[in-house]
Amino acid sequence: MNSLKKIVYWLILPLVILCVILILFGRQWVLSYLAPPEIFAMADAPVAPQYSNAYFWVAHPDKNDTSDLVPMALDTSKDLAQKEVDVFFIHSTGFVGPGGWNSTMENKNSEAQSIEYMLSSMASIFNGCCNIYAPHYREANIQAFIPDKFTAGTQALNLAYQDVEAAFSYYLAHFNQGRPFVIVGHSQGTTHALRLLEQKIDNTSLYQQLVAAYLVGYWLPKDKFERGFQQIQPCTEANQTGCVVSFDTYGQGGELDAKVPHWYPTGWESSQLEDGTTKPTLCVNPLSWTMTTDKIPSTAHLGAMPVEFKRTPIDMLLANNPGFIFQELPRLTPELTWAQCMSDGRLEVMSQTDNAFSNHLSLPNNSYHVLDYSLFYGNIRENAMQRVTQFMASNQAFQIEQ
Repeated sequence: MNSLKKIVYWLILPLVILCVILILFGRQWVLSYLAPPEIFAMADAPVAPQYSNAYFWVAHPDKNDTSDLVPMALDTSKDLAQKEVDVFFIHSTGFVGPGGWNSTMENKNSEAQSIEYMLSSMASIFNGCCNIYAPHYREANIQAFIPDKFTAGTQALNLAYQDVEAAFSYYLAHFNQGRPFVIVGHSQGTTHALRLLEQKIDNTSLYQQLVAAYLVGYWLPKDKFERGFQQIQPCTEANQTGCVVSFDTYGQGGELDAKVPHWYPTGWESSQLEDGTTKPTLCVNPLSWTMTTDKIPSTAHLGAMPVEFKRTPIDMLLANNPGFIFQELPRLTPELTWAQCMSDGRLEVMSQTDNAFSNHLSLPNNSYHVLDYSLFYGNIRENAMQRVTQFMASNQAFQIEQ
C-alpha cells in the first residue's frame, strides 16, 4: 500500500509543481518555455520526410485513418460512387513546442494528437467526393506567426513549404495518375497551399486538373489575385471550378487578426500595412458560396460537427501525445448559425454559448479559428461534391463513363 502511495505521489507531484509554476509565472513563462531559439538554423532542422514511406502520409486511401470517418446518421446516399477526384490536404499547426522551429513529426509528440483532430474534423469532410492524401511535414512552430519573430518564423515556414511541395510532387508522380484534384488547407496549411497554387498550379498545365481550392483560416489578402495568381480567381458561385474558397470565422463583434506573414513572389510580407491597417481579406460565405455581405440565415446551415479536442494544455507543455484515436464522429447539428461576410473580411457567425462549440480554444478576439471547418461541415461536404460533379460534367477529358 505504501508503495502504491509513493507511485501516486511521484505521478502527481510533477503536475502540482507545473500548476504552481503556471500560477506564479503565468503566460510569459509558458511562452518562454515553449519558444524556439531566437535564430533559425538550417543545421538544426529535423531530417526531411521521405514520401515513399507511408509513415509520412497521415491520410492516404491505402491507410485506415480518421479522414475516413463519417458523422453518425449522415445521409451518404449523395456520396459519389466513383472517387475519380483526389484531395490534397495540408493540415494546420499542431506544433506549439517545446523544441526547435520545426516539428520532428514523431507520433509521441503532442502535435500528433492535433493531426488526429484535423483529419477527423476537417479532412473527413471530403471523403464523400474524393480520395484523401495528406502529407506529414515539418510544420513550423506556432510562434512563427508572432510578428516580432518574423525573420526566423518565415524561414521555418519556408522549410515547412519545402516538404509540402516535395509531397505534392511525389503525389503527382506516384498517386495522381492524371486525376482532377482539390487543394485543401487550414491555417498554416492554407499558407502553404496558397504558395503551392501560385508556384506549381496556376498558369500551368496542372490548372486543368484543379477542381477548386478550400483555403480556410488564414486571412487571404485580396491582392494575391492581383500580384500573384494569373488564372485562379475567388469562388463567387456554388458550382464554380478552378477557383478559391476562403473565410475566417469569428463570433459576433470579433476582431480580425493582424500582422500575419504572407508569401509573395517578391518575398514575405505582413498582412498589416505601414499605416497600421490590415490588407483587405477574402471572404466567401459557406452558406451561400458568394462574396456578398448579405446575412445568410441559419435555415441554410446544413450541419456543424462537434468533434471534441482531446489535447490538453498539460499535453502541450509536456509535448505528450495522449494517444486518443477517433473511432466515430457525432451527428451533425443543423441550423446552428447564420453567417455573414463583414466589410473587413471576417466571416461572422452567431456567438456560441453553452454548447459543444463554445469551448474550443476561445480567443480574446472572439475567433472561432479551430472551428472554421467543423462549423460548416455539412455545407462544405455538399459543396465539394457539387463542384466535383460540375467539373466532371464540364471537362470531357475527365468524364466518367456511365
